[in-house]
Amino acid sequence: MPSSALPVYRRTVQALAASALLMGVAACGGTASGDDGESGGSEKTAATRSVETAYGSVEVPAEPKRVVALGDTSLDTALYLGIEPVGTSSARGADTAPGYLGEKAESVPLVATVKEPNIEAVLKADPDLILAAPRLEKSQYDALKAVAPTVVPGNDDWKQPARTYAEALGEKEEFDNRIDALLERAADAAGGKDPGTAVVARWMPAGPMVMNAANMPSGLLKEAGAELLPIARELNSPHSDPLSLENLDRIDADHVFIATLNAEGEKALEAAREQKSFTRLKAAERDAVSGVDGQVWSSSAGPYAMEQVVEDIEAAYAG
Repeated sequence: MPSSALPVYRRTVQALAASALLMGVAACGGTASGDDGESGGSEKTAATRSVETAYGSVEVPAEPKRVVALGDTSLDTALYLGIEPVGTSSARGADTAPGYLGEKAESVPLVATVKEPNIEAVLKADPDLILAAPRLEKSQYDALKAVAPTVVPGNDDWKQPARTYAEALGEKEEFDNRIDALLERAADAAGGKDPGTAVVARWMPAGPMVMNAANMPSGLLKEAGAELLPIARELNSPHSDPLSLENLDRIDADHVFIATLNAEGEKALEAAREQKSFTRLKAAERDAVSGVDGQVWSSSAGPYAMEQVVEDIEAAYAG
């Protein structure tokens, strides 16, 4: 049976066994990183910091040297702080790192997909710290933490994941200073105008999805003074919910920001723009529908993505 068909629990057992072998080599004089400090000497054990995560307190290296960043937000945050990870995951809807990060991310090896890490590839990357995505499954967390200290941030608000990553990287003060300045910029993004109501949607080949108001782009729209529509504030899903074209009037805001991830989504959006349910929207009548990058607006909450969202908001209200 190919390994891709193995149940999660069997893959996890394999990963733990491989990790134990790796740490055993290190204990016998090898140079592999990622153990729990018991075989690395008292100096290594002392040079750690404690970070609160979704899975409790985790001891991380005081100065991590080899970071694996799984997910758009962790990769974005690490690069923003001048740290080039030794591994990352492909972006949603792509087989590369997030396109919006451009050359900054093009040399970072892929060791995971959006759905799950490739434990063998993570092991080969030899990390001393792993930054994982919020809401990571426990089975995947157990496999990763056997390789190196793994930080899974809480997700109480949209700022928490990036701040937790910055703390794990030892750069929280620098991060907070830069993000505070960005939030001040967001507060002025409407240029003194009344921003009115706003909503964020993602257009898929199968149709639109409403983005939760708790996500980063809506958070920045709120910073700019926009009133978010009830449908976005009351979603059942923490990320997005489908919306039929017949109910498109539920996103009838003064400004509508529509994210697409790929050519198929863009094609579906262009077709929808010709339908009466779309053309009747206030934003469509006022030319206040903004097409935006789906990787930035629906998949990341990192600081580079935040900067792009603020720029998009500024452009929308300047029109």
